Amino acid sequence: MKNSDKKSDIEEKSEIPSKVIHTFSTPVFSYNAALPEELHKQLLKDVYAWKQSDEEGVHKSNNRGWHSTTDIFKRQEKSFRTICRAILNCANASTQNIAPNVDLDAHKIMAEGWVNINPQWGYNAPHDHPGYTWSLVYYAKVPEDDEHNVTGKSGRIEFLDPRTNIAAMSMELSKLSGYFAPKQLFHPRENMILCFPSYLRHWVYPNEEPEDRISMAFNIKYIRK
Repeated sequence: MKNSDKKSDIEEKSEIPSKVIHTFSTPVFSYNAALPEELHKQLLKDVYAWKQSDEEGVHKSNNRGWHSTTDIFKRQEKSFRTICRAILNCANASTQNIAPNVDLDAHKIMAEGWVNINPQWGYNAPHDHPGYTWSLVYYAKVPEDDEHNVTGKSGRIEFLDPRTNIAAMSMELSKLSGYFAPKQLFHPRENMILCFPSYLRHWVYPNEEPEDRISMAFNIKYIRK
């Protein structure tokens, strides 16, 4: 190589970033609830008992599915109380991950939660959860995909990019990098908990399987004491 073709030390160093700054980053945390098998079975029984006592439920983003009232934190069943504790722990862990200096003891938590049962073709339309800090979802029952699945996205949760001007990007990079993707698709598994900022718009694809798909959704916010 000729000297004229050789990169200078300055040029070589300039290609190595000293720091990557995730400006306007939107974190999504994933946890494993690790619910014991017997308690998980009881949880499903308690869910259906709740539905049987209130067949009408609540109508919000749910289509063809059942949405319970939002007072799951007031339920006395052991299974619900266990999940609620896990949800609060995950919300606190997520908070400390992005803001390690926050004093959680100086805040009280306001929370609500509910059950979603999506039978075959049930889904949740695009929505967000205003007025809260975190939204969380616990996946109690996720049917395995089978020959009935026609789209490959059965029951998936999809997050929509909150940066409204992202569509203005004309570079091919927007299609190849998750940093600039207009949406992100997650494939939930049973016992998984997802935690994400409540402003993050999302929706749930139709359940294409003949079995019910059961999830529990939660909203958490912190108020200084």
